[in-house]
Amino acid sequence: MKQIKIAGFKADTSPDDKPAVNIFGETNTGRSRFTCTMPHENGVIGYIPLDKNTLRTIHEYQETHPGIQILIPEKPFIDAKSEIEIAMLDSGTAADRGKVMAAYTERTKRIFEFGMRLAEHPDVESIAVDASQLFDFILFSHFGRRNQIESYMRGAPNQEMIDFVSALRFKNVCWVHRAGEIWADTGEVDKDGKKKQSPTGRFKPDGCAKIAYSMTATLQFLALRKKGLELDTKYSVQVMACKGNTLLEGQTLNEYGVVGEAITWDNVMMALGIGG
Repeated sequence: MKQIKIAGFKADTSPDDKPAVNIFGETNTGRSRFTCTMPHENGVIGYIPLDKNTLRTIHEYQETHPGIQILIPEKPFIDAKSEIEIAMLDSGTAADRGKVMAAYTERTKRIFEFGMRLAEHPDVESIAVDASQLFDFILFSHFGRRNQIESYMRGAPNQEMIDFVSALRFKNVCWVHRAGEIWADTGEVDKDGKKKQSPTGRFKPDGCAKIAYSMTATLQFLALRKKGLELDTKYSVQVMACKGNTLLEGQTLNEYGVVGEAITWDNVMMALGIGG
């Protein structure tokens, strides 16, 4: 085969990134615990914790696994007093909305800076990020603390999240999401002519949907809410999307033994057929 050379191009198409996994689930489904099992044999795990309960789970895991080192920011990205002051502002007024946007812009900037410190450090092997809360911060930095933000308005926030995902691609990364229920049209309209929607009982990651295109896999973490269950019965993982192994999509990993305490990064990667 003739070897063609063009300035700035190469023929080696070997991927130079590491697995990036989207995980989502309701509360107490094992998401934060899963991130504590990420690769760390040759370094440490770096975590950007933005949800309140994340730190407690990390601490409890380290108490029972003393050989693991997980690094977190020394201080919150905003102090409690400033957070309450922002919450009391009225995003309905232009002046207060500007203050809210400026505060969240500064907060997201610091989160990105800390993320890049982890990405650039040679001893950081894996990174986890509370992604749902991060995307809320990004949206607030553009629009203030608003609930209704139409999808066509989210171009810039989506791109900021995509850029952050791309910047961390040389580490093993877990993007931790809350679960958002999917609503669907009922076929009816209200008195104003708008389509009526109702909850479906199905869920998706709550946050920036666009980053799914950059993920190695998207996993839903599940937990049965019944008394007297063994761990292997209570906790499971369902594959929602998997690059390179699409036949697993829609299935749980139960038949691979990835249940309960066996829901670890290495076991999931092995079941998905993904190398580190």
